[in-house]
Amino acid sequence: MKIWIDMTMLKDEHFDYFVEKYPKITFESNIENAYDADAIFCMPGIAIKNKLELFPNLKWIQLLTAGYDPVDVDYIHQRNIVLTNAKDVFSIQIAEDVISKILYFNKNIKAYAKQMENGLWKHHKVDYEISLSTIGIIGTGSIGLEVAKRLKAFETNVVGYKRTRVDLPYFDKIYYGKEGLHQVLKESDYVIISLPLNKNTYHLIGKKELEMMKPSALLINVARGDIINQDALAEALSKKTIRGAGLDVTSPEPLPSNHLLWKLDNVFITPHNSSSGPYMIHRLIDEVDDTLKRYINEQELDNTI
Repeated sequence: MKIWIDMTMLKDEHFDYFVEKYPKITFESNIENAYDADAIFCMPGIAIKNKLELFPNLKWIQLLTAGYDPVDVDYIHQRNIVLTNAKDVFSIQIAEDVISKILYFNKNIKAYAKQMENGLWKHHKVDYEISLSTIGIIGTGSIGLEVAKRLKAFETNVVGYKRTRVDLPYFDKIYYGKEGLHQVLKESDYVIISLPLNKNTYHLIGKKELEMMKPSALLINVARGDIINQDALAEALSKKTIRGAGLDVTSPEPLPSNHLLWKLDNVFITPHNSSSGPYMIHRLIDEVDDTLKRYINEQELDNTI
């Protein structure tokens, strides 16, 4: 078996780890020498038709990300190639990031950070708490579950939206279907977007949906920018239709420096970095290693797309 490893976000030590642990497998880091590979561990940008056609023997693709919106899933399935992702690797870091964005608004962090620059001691009224609020999580997968787990500790009512009916831990109620989505938007004080981008979720949140939200609500997006109609969001924030938005993702990325969203006081933007953390690479290696062991032993894979 031969496996090509995309080294975009990995180091030589990670490559060496697999070489030493699996001596019967041939690992390659140079793509020019790997077109005969049986499997590839790669970023989503590699998993598109014109690049995958160069790998005629390919049987398995292990993505090094949880998201897979650039991936040509239909082509991969047509070739009967197994496709897996790094589904649990980034969830803990992203869940912590969600909380940081909520507290940024609730605790007047921006105002106090500016005051520190000038040595200014001045109080600001706090109008919002997480405690006793309703948390609405759009997308109840691995990330949504970790968000719910942590925000439930704040003594909150946690509701979720999923396309199909299901019961999950840490959620007080799961809504499904179009009416369910609208119900989550209407009753939530904090709406968190944590679902994958696909043809069904593109612009899932638009002008109509934003107007359903409470004027006091915060919208947090740690998924993909195109799940929200960004023009509609900018308009809603300008008109104070909602209280504010914490965005780790935008459309496009990077967001142009002259975009309106940069200029609004009720927006907090980070550069698609919510998954960053000191243990991220360790979790990624563990996830890929676990999937590789399962694949070799012909066991059921728990992260198949």
